[in-house]
Amino acid sequence: MDGIVISLGYSNLSDSDLNVFLKHWLAGGCPRLKYFKAGIHSVNILQVLAGLMHNAVYMENSRNYTSPFGYTLTLSDGYDIQRSDGVTATVNYQPPRTFVIAVWPETTHNFN
Repeated sequence: MDGIVISLGYSNLSDSDLNVFLKHWLAGGCPRLKYFKAGIHSVNILQVLAGLMHNAVYMENSRNYTSPFGYTLTLSDGYDIQRSDGVTATVNYQPPRTFVIAVWPETTHNFN
């Protein structure tokens, strides 16, 4: 899978599944990914980041992110992680059901 935007409605992904996906991305997988969103019942963000906390920085301030399709959301209480090539992503759980990975810098395309 190498999508720019991956959006899943309700998903049965587990914390472990999300952890594997993040490790895949950190290793260079899904290099074009800019935005991942999944509807998930609950997330333990510390389990999602298990084994990655040495590379995770808690994001204290809220930031606005604009997806490639122009959707803007506010990210707060998330963690920034960085690949070896310097690309940074914010990992964020927005209760009650939304898990987001937002890759910086954001890009917006005009598809009209």
